[in-house]
Amino acid sequence: MKNRKFHSLIGLFLVFFLIQACKTTKVSQPQDSDILPITFDDDRLDTTSNHALLNWEQFFEDEKLRDLITIALANNQDNLKTLEKIRIAQANLRVAKVGWLPEFNAVAGASRRKFGEYTMDGVGNFDTNLSGNVPEDKRIPDPYRDFIVGANFNWEIDVWGKYRNLNKAAASRYLASQEMANYVKTWLISQVAVQYYSILGLEEEIRILDENIRLQELAVGLSKDLKVSGKSNQLAVDQFEALLLNFKALVNEKQRMLRSAELQMAALLGNYQTDYERSSLEEAFVEPEILRTGLPTDLLQLRPDVRMAERELMAANADIFAARAAFFPSFNLFGMAGFNAFDFSKLFFNPASAVYQFGAGLAAPLFNRNRIKMQFEAANASQRIAWYDYEQTVLRSYIEVLDLVNQFQTLDEQVENKSNEVLVQKRSVENSNTMFTVGYANYLDVLNAQSRALQAEIELIELKTQQLQARVNLYKALGGGWTVSN
Repeated sequence: MKNRKFHSLIGLFLVFFLIQACKTTKVSQPQDSDILPITFDDDRLDTTSNHALLNWEQFFEDEKLRDLITIALANNQDNLKTLEKIRIAQANLRVAKVGWLPEFNAVAGASRRKFGEYTMDGVGNFDTNLSGNVPEDKRIPDPYRDFIVGANFNWEIDVWGKYRNLNKAAASRYLASQEMANYVKTWLISQVAVQYYSILGLEEEIRILDENIRLQELAVGLSKDLKVSGKSNQLAVDQFEALLLNFKALVNEKQRMLRSAELQMAALLGNYQTDYERSSLEEAFVEPEILRTGLPTDLLQLRPDVRMAERELMAANADIFAARAAFFPSFNLFGMAGFNAFDFSKLFFNPASAVYQFGAGLAAPLFNRNRIKMQFEAANASQRIAWYDYEQTVLRSYIEVLDLVNQFQTLDEQVENKSNEVLVQKRSVENSNTMFTVGYANYLDVLNAQSRALQAEIELIELKTQQLQARVNLYKALGGGWTVSN
């Protein structure tokens, strides 16, 4: 009868806590939505194939650039730190995998204790030793010695899936760390390429300036000869010399910018090297081609940052259910077995010294339910944040591709128009020089023509550099060529 009442109380106890737990553990899932449009709204795009299926070795045709990317992947500290973070996530996953298994510990110890004569233990031990029922070898020594050797275990049975969900969260974060590594590699590769093309552009600008300086020196000499012959004056000579000095100052500025770009490249490469082989801008420049972006939904599968956000969302979902399990009663099995004696010589392999304990326990939160509830609410909020991060990453990916499409369209037209302008400006320089020599144009016409021609050439170089860099950004926007199997 007593056992039946006890079992009834236990049953009521469990039902009470299950009802209370269910009341306070509602998981608030964000409303799913159609995140991406079905296709890109642009006729210039080829959605039947995808640049993102090309890895960086296939995407970048410049062999010298590929050599620099290889160095950066091997030495860049940001990339190496990300690889270490993968190892941390892998270690956390291994810890989570064994969390639901029983915990076994070996136990070995020895102690010595003197009980006071006016204590319960002291009086009890003294009285026991006086008993005629206690043989000599079992009398309690004073001071008391205690030796123990054995093992114990503790196992929280994963009834509510707490450890199973913690394992899911750790696995998702491990996969997210791998996607982070791919994302960092994509960022690093794109930064090296962008910096590389910036350096090529600056070198081309310096070459153009040097050529203009050489021509301007000839113009200064010509103006001096015309002054001697009475066909010009000192003002013209001064203006030609001023323009020459301006060109030289521009060279100094571009050289300073080039050195800064080389040092920034060294930081990306992760070493102190600043002198390395590189192509010319014309060798690196490729004719624009139709953009192969694939469908918008491809971004979900091919961009590491999108996949990483998805993995983090999955981990946050698992965290919620792991936090919810704290509301429910936990079931524990525990026990120990070994040998325990106050005489070391009788400790091992002595049946009389054998000890064991087996039991089960049930624990449920009472006064700390508010704390557990707040932890659960925090997990719920973290899950919603992870969802918004995922949604934001997908939206940013889509907009980034469309922005690059716009850049490609305008840059194509700008390069074509600027190339034609450069041809016209060079022709105007030749004509103005000829007319100035024969007296049909003044020095201001020549100066203006030279300045506009140089400015047009510099702007053309900058546009070509931007177009190369936009191609790099396309590689990054489409995912960097890291497939799921990578």
